[in-house]
Amino acid sequence: MITLVQPTNSILPAFNRINYTISSNNANLSGFKYVVKVFNIANELITQAFYDSPANPADSVEFDVSKFVSVNFTYSSGFYQVATSASNTNIIKGYYLKCYEYYEVAGVFQIVSASEVVSATKYALAASLPLLEENSFATDLSQYNGVSNTNYLPLSEWTTIKARETDATIFGFLNTNLLTNCELLVTYANATTSTYYITPAAVATPSVTYIQITPLTYGGSIDNIQVFANWNNGSARRAKFATIYIQSCGKFDPMRLAYLNKYGVYDFFNFDLVSKTTFDVEKKGYERNYSGSIYEADGVRVKNINPIYYTKETQKWKIISDYLTDAQAEILRELYSSPLVYMNLVNDNYISPSWIPAKPTATSYEVKKTAVDKVFNIELDLEFQLINNRQVI
Repeated sequence: MITLVQPTNSILPAFNRINYTISSNNANLSGFKYVVKVFNIANELITQAFYDSPANPADSVEFDVSKFVSVNFTYSSGFYQVATSASNTNIIKGYYLKCYEYYEVAGVFQIVSASEVVSATKYALAASLPLLEENSFATDLSQYNGVSNTNYLPLSEWTTIKARETDATIFGFLNTNLLTNCELLVTYANATTSTYYITPAAVATPSVTYIQITPLTYGGSIDNIQVFANWNNGSARRAKFATIYIQSCGKFDPMRLAYLNKYGVYDFFNFDLVSKTTFDVEKKGYERNYSGSIYEADGVRVKNINPIYYTKETQKWKIISDYLTDAQAEILRELYSSPLVYMNLVNDNYISPSWIPAKPTATSYEVKKTAVDKVFNIELDLEFQLINNRQVI
């Protein structure tokens, strides 16, 4: 008989280890193996794996299914999103296991169907948490899925955000049908206030619900927008999770970056100071022989004896942030390691085609502290991910 020990939480970070342990009182049989089949919630087989019995058959076997459940995520929603509210399961996928014993029956080695054990359904989130944060996420999961009585946090660590009036900021929520709405308390430059609500439609549980906030939608001359989550896990709850501060036009046009954060959704950050563009050029040539004189006929034209057969031009930017707080310096670590980074080249909102992929070229990042470093900002080098090819001879 199989005993399967499962993770405690129902929502798990898919790019960290997702460990199960399995044991059986038949594990001492000759040629015994454990068979694990992984299915999605559409009951489609993702993969099948065999695990040998350990040297001591009484010991359990630990196995990790994260590699099997992290292959089908798509990352478009949450960034190329035009609605103020939208929900989907692009970055959260349900799965379950069927476990069997494999051993010799009547002279034939086979999967013993009568030994089947079916796991509970779990949901893999496209999160990749630093190893020291795994336990805290598991402990604080109730604050991300609406079960908490005190906080309902989006999939982001930004609590103070700078944006222009045309900049869209998008928050992704783990929505288990407990999120009622997002409440926006808009404070204008003349100190008057207005309250608005963004109400998502009901979702299949669980989903990721994206809330888009573009300040200009709520009028001009805005000073800040305080954002609250309203939810109901048996009674009405309300908690503030972020404040968006509006940037006025300055000497430099901010360079806005969008980057995939550790939770699988996009965070945004404006680099406010001067940006510089450079071009790195790589050329490859070869020397070829020529006949007769080095000069061409009819004048003093010289033959080309070192043709260029490959030319690559790489565009780079150096962008500089405004002064940072300690908390901002810590969060920006995720920008440096993010696998998907986009930059906005013009003063336009995020649905503009001016969003282009970019790659931070820095390979190390020092987290600064105001107690030691006083005021500080960040210089970041970005590289355009597409190669500009030139003509070849």
